[in-house]
Amino acid sequence: MIRFVPTKKQIEYFIAGSFIIAGMFGVIWIFIAQEPFRISNGLEWDAVHYDRLLRFLAAGGSSRLRIAFPYCARVGTPWILVNIFHNRFGFYEFNLVASGLFSATLLLATRSLWHESIKGLTAVIAASSFLYFAPVKFTNFYPAYMDPPFLLVLSFCLIFIRKKNYLLASIICLAGIPFREASFYLLPLLVGFYIKTAQRSSAAWVTSISIIISGYALKELMLLVSDCESQSQLITALFWFYRFLSEPAHVLGSFAAISLTLGPLYVVLDKRTFNHIKSDDTVIFSIVASVYSGFLSIGGGSDVTRIFYSFLPFYVPLLIKCFRVSSLTSFALACFGWLLTNHMLHKYEQPISEGLNNDISGFFAQFPDYGHPTIALVVLGIWIVLATSRRLIEPLEVHLE
Repeated sequence: MIRFVPTKKQIEYFIAGSFIIAGMFGVIWIFIAQEPFRISNGLEWDAVHYDRLLRFLAAGGSSRLRIAFPYCARVGTPWILVNIFHNRFGFYEFNLVASGLFSATLLLATRSLWHESIKGLTAVIAASSFLYFAPVKFTNFYPAYMDPPFLLVLSFCLIFIRKKNYLLASIICLAGIPFREASFYLLPLLVGFYIKTAQRSSAAWVTSISIIISGYALKELMLLVSDCESQSQLITALFWFYRFLSEPAHVLGSFAAISLTLGPLYVVLDKRTFNHIKSDDTVIFSIVASVYSGFLSIGGGSDVTRIFYSFLPFYVPLLIKCFRVSSLTSFALACFGWLLTNHMLHKYEQPISEGLNNDISGFFAQFPDYGHPTIALVVLGIWIVLATSRRLIEPLEVHLE
């Protein structure tokens, strides 16, 4: 009797294939069965302001509709829809194309990191297409938002970050400002690495300051285009940092929100794994970028999950490298954790409330930012259980070929 004993490589491919098939099923299910976002007139929160901005630009700036800050500064997509596509396409079509280009560009930008590694390839495919706020999925639920083109711009930045050309990455990052002013706040990170690689030369300092001034000027120009008054975002950041430091529930929710994207690191990363990846310059940049993005997300408002995800191209190399050198057990458990915490096999639920209401069901209960504190506890609990399971199961791998 012939007995088939799979090798570790074959098991890796089986786990990766099963996970990717499950993720693709979730994406296809969203395309087929997902109902668009519904509340009041269907254009609440960010979307109502983007719709007004679109009508303002289409009317040649004569509309008197109030557009709140900072949404009024994000003129990129509405301007393109009005002046290039002449309103033949809407937010949904534009963002869907941008989402596809983002996933493809991120795959291209990270090719040298995941090449010949099914585990690394799984990480980048899942991160760009399967997670809760992956634009190729979320656009089908909530089409009028600015993250898809913003993510696309950052993916182009990553191409040059991989080549250590932080100057060109900084210049490309400026192109993201019309879509999300967060691009401006990423400039210090990029120019900081540029100055470091240029050995702190005077020319590098002058160039870096010029880039930041240009970014600020572009940010102010967007306000002139939309006839909008600027407000200090420093006050907003200080408020949210104060809330983070003073409210245990918000601390819990913020860490749980970030874990929806970076949770696998808690399962995969250990001293051996870190020793394998610490010599890669792109990984060093990604580690710094992940911490920096965390601060921007916590200070950026209540949508920590979505804001942190929107910086994905800058820290995805860290995920890819960790997945690539992970053990068979940690790889399987990390994929399972993503599947559970990001509701990969579920549709987006309709909201049962319009904001912070400690929901235990509906849209806001599917991620930690707005839901009941128990939602955050469940998310963190899943990662803790999986990390503990890894330490118990991993020693059994020695019995595999």
